[in-house]
Amino acid sequence: MVSTQGLPLQAVQPKGVQLQGIQKYFPANGVHALDNTDFDLHRAEIHALLGENGAGKSTLMHIMAGYMTPTAGRILVDMKDRHFTSPADALALGIGMVRQHPHLTPGFKVWEACILGAEPGFPWFLHPRKARNQVRSLSERWGFELPLERDTKDLTVSQRQKTAVLALLLRQTQYLIFDEPTAVLTPGETEGLFELFRLLKKEGKGLALISHKLEETMAIADRVTVLRKGKTQTSQAARSLRNETLQALMFGIDHQKKSGPVEDRACSADISHNRSLPSPCSGISSKPLLVVQGLSVEVPGRPFIRQIDLELFPGTILGIAGVRDSGLETLELAMSGFLAPSRGTIRLHDRELAGKGIHTFREAGGAYLSADRIGSALAPQLPLQDSIIIHAHRRSRRGLWGKWGIMEQGFLDAWAARIMDQAQVAGSFKTRADAFSGGMLQRILLARELAEKTSLLILAEPGWGLDRKNRERLTEELRRYVKPGRGVILFSTDVEELIAVSDTILVLRNGEFSARITLDPGKRGILPIEVYKRRIGQAMVGSTQEGSVHEAV
Repeated sequence: MVSTQGLPLQAVQPKGVQLQGIQKYFPANGVHALDNTDFDLHRAEIHALLGENGAGKSTLMHIMAGYMTPTAGRILVDMKDRHFTSPADALALGIGMVRQHPHLTPGFKVWEACILGAEPGFPWFLHPRKARNQVRSLSERWGFELPLERDTKDLTVSQRQKTAVLALLLRQTQYLIFDEPTAVLTPGETEGLFELFRLLKKEGKGLALISHKLEETMAIADRVTVLRKGKTQTSQAARSLRNETLQALMFGIDHQKKSGPVEDRACSADISHNRSLPSPCSGISSKPLLVVQGLSVEVPGRPFIRQIDLELFPGTILGIAGVRDSGLETLELAMSGFLAPSRGTIRLHDRELAGKGIHTFREAGGAYLSADRIGSALAPQLPLQDSIIIHAHRRSRRGLWGKWGIMEQGFLDAWAARIMDQAQVAGSFKTRADAFSGGMLQRILLARELAEKTSLLILAEPGWGLDRKNRERLTEELRRYVKPGRGVILFSTDVEELIAVSDTILVLRNGEFSARITLDPGKRGILPIEVYKRRIGQAMVGSTQEGSVHEAV
């Protein structure tokens, strides 16, 4: 093949990584995740990889980063054939990946985890002071504000992500892969991360970006590749693609119905002085479902929360926005029984839950899904069924044998099949959980919690890893869930997600509520989503005065 200048095309191609004709077959569940898929990443560019859940995006990037080996196909780095047997092989050639749920070595401090495998002075002797200074200098340069002396097991989800990014930057990685990097970031933090991306691009690094947030992704990407059912649909300049075209390529349809904050809803809530007003839906009790009073949590190694008051009424969805590091995770863990508060009360159906543990929370009718999907919500290396039946296994102990603790396998198989069907995920529940995509696992976990007989659902980052179609489906499921008089509390750093589904939103900053936002049908139709996003984002990072958001909307 010859270029217009008469030179071989290969001679004028930029340096980078090329994946050609990649195939990946998982014999355990008979899934062809990738089918002759192509992708390339040049230096000094940001290349977005888009597609619906299960399209093969993460699988393709795991192959590029050495976490998986392809069934067939070629990997070229700077025009040379390469074969990766581990992430270390890819890292040695300048390719690194920040996964959705970074795995950090427990028992190590943050600075130790960052330099692990690239210690100054290795193999003769280690320079601890030099290593700490290198990590601290780079962390401060990018404004990560990481607790470098803290044990990695005590980090929040967002802190683990930042630690993984820092470790790659310390290794002078040339090609960086980011899997849903903005999922747990505020709008301000997202813009800060994008500034980092632009600087890395300016320094000649190539960035591959997996994301379900089309608008923000298209705003920063130079090129876009779309996958659908494991096949490459297109690869072209981002500026040449419209949202409608992207949705058609991603979902195989000509028009995607859009959900958003402007649609009318029959029931809404209001909020005043940190308390939700009763739902106006007829036939639902005006008595609070959940009451939290004077709640304070002071646990070493976690952000504190102070004097939290809120009420959740039947038939309503309450959103709580904030940075994960500002106390968001602390509050959700305290409300679901994982952390004991130092002061205050939590009452569900008039039953006291504070300090009583997760089992009391469940017995009272509560369900909780953590944002730490891999760390606590499921066991990735065990069969998927083991994670699906985590609550249902007690109900399988029936009859005479059940009295001796023996579980009925037929019941468990039927339950797992039911959850898979409700989540609309194909494959065998006997397969290891990590054989499924992140979006598939999130749908399964959500279906698992929704299937329980509960009256309160607490979800952290529920839309993480879901494409637009499945986010809309989740919104519909949550509205159906609360209709009979149940309640939902959503903890999220994704402002758009909260606006789309919440009746009211509280903003948590520095362990306290800094703003209260009413989202009623009339105002949804008047104010554009960008107004809500800007105001909530400002309250999350403290750039607006208390109450100004409530007054503005």
